Amino acid sequence: MKKLYVCALFLLLLAAGSAAGERSAVRGEPLTVAAAEYHGNRNSHIFHRPGCRYYNCKNCVVYFATRQAALKAGFRPCKICKP
Repeated sequence: MKKLYVCALFLLLLAAGSAAGERSAVRGEPLTVAAAEYHGNRNSHIFHRPGCRYYNCKNCVVYFATRQAALKAGFRPCKICKP
């Protein structure tokens, strides 16, 4: 049940990002997990870059293509990886 909730939440966030004009910087396509440069923690509103020990935490289910997109969404940079 929890996996279903996380998947539904991800799809909702992905659709909201596409509707708001969030695009991948590569080809103008909608942002996907593979294209995500930054992962954001939905509870703490902190975002991380690849290589950070918190990048793949269980609550990091918000994805951003750019640092600016994360900041615009109200997330703050991680104090460890300093994205």
